[in-house]
Amino acid sequence: MGKNVGFVLLVVLLCLQVSLGATAQEPLELTVDRATELALAHNLSYRVATLDWEAAKANLERARIVGDADMLREAEKLWEQAQKTYAERTQELKDAVRTSYQELLQSEEAVENARLARERAENQLIMDENKFKAGLLSSLDIERSRNSLYDAEHRYEWARIELDTKRMQFNELLGLPLDTEVVLTERLLLSFVPFGWELAECYELALALDAGVLKAKEALTKAQEAVTAAQSPFTPRVELEEALRNEEKARIQLQQAEQALYFKIRADYYALLDQVHALEMAQRSIELERKALQAEQTKYAAGVISNAEIVAKQEQLAKLEQEYSARLLQYSLARLKLLQAMGKQEESGENHEN
Repeated sequence: MGKNVGFVLLVVLLCLQVSLGATAQEPLELTVDRATELALAHNLSYRVATLDWEAAKANLERARIVGDADMLREAEKLWEQAQKTYAERTQELKDAVRTSYQELLQSEEAVENARLARERAENQLIMDENKFKAGLLSSLDIERSRNSLYDAEHRYEWARIELDTKRMQFNELLGLPLDTEVVLTERLLLSFVPFGWELAECYELALALDAGVLKAKEALTKAQEAVTAAQSPFTPRVELEEALRNEEKARIQLQQAEQALYFKIRADYYALLDQVHALEMAQRSIELERKALQAEQTKYAAGVISNAEIVAKQEQLAKLEQEYSARLLQYSLARLKLLQAMGKQEESGENHEN
C-alpha cells in the first residue's frame, strides 16, 4: 500500500514539473514599450551605468553631510555629469530597443519571404517531375528545378539562422535568457510608414536636442558669464579683453555647430526621401515580376516556354522580394534615426508625426 502511495505522489510531482515547465516556456508577448521597460530593468550595460549614477548620488549625499565647501562643489559637479551621462545612456538604450525590435520584425518577414520562395520551387519541381514522367521534359530540366529548390531551401535555412541570431541579440539587449521565446505584437512596424515632416521642421526640432549644439551653447553661456565678471572695475583690463575674445570664439563655435547640424539633418532628410523612391520602384518591380510570372506559368503549362525560363522567373521574383525586405529595413531604421534626432522616437504610426 505504501508503495502505491509513493508511486502516486511521484506521478503527481512529475505532472507538476511538466506543468511548471510548460508555463515557463510560454512565449513572451512584447510591445516596444514593454520591451523598453525590460531593457531598463535588466540590460547589463545599463545596470553598470545605474550603479555609477547611484555612486555619484551617494557621494553627493556624503558631501552634504560633511559640509566641506570644496568637497561639496566637486561632488555637485560629478553629480551633474553623472545625471547627464545617465540620461544619455537611458535614451541610447531606448533607441537601441526600438531599432532591434524593427530589425527582428524584418528578419521574421525575410524568413516568410524565403519560405514562399521555397514553396514556389517545390511546386515547380512537382510539376516538372509530372511532365518528365509524361515525356515532356528532359532530365536536364529536372536537374535545373532540383538545383533551384536546393538553393531555395538553403536561403530559407539561412534566413532562419539569421532570425535566431536576431532573437538572441534582442533577448540579450533586454537582459533576458537567450533562449526566451518572444512574440512582437506591434506588427504595423513591418509596413511602409511615410515620413511627413519638412526639412525646416526636422532641423528646428533637432536643434534643441543636438549634443554638439547644446555643448556650444553651454560654452557661450559660461563665456558670457566670464565677461560679466570681468567688467568689474576691480578686474584688470587684460582679463576683460581675454573674456571678450573667448565670448566671440564661443559664438563662432555655436554657429559652426548649428551649421554642421543643418548639413547633417539635410543629408539624412534627402537620403530618406531617396530611399522612399527606391522602395516605390522596388515595389513596382515586384508587382510587375509577379504578373510576368503568372503569365509565364500559363505559357509553361501550355508548353510554350521552357523549364529554364520559368525557373529563372521564380528566382528573379525571390531575389526582388529579398531586396525589397532589405530596403524596407534600411528605410525604417533611417526613419527611426532621424526621428530620434528630432526627439520624436516614440512616433511610429502611419499618421503625420505631428
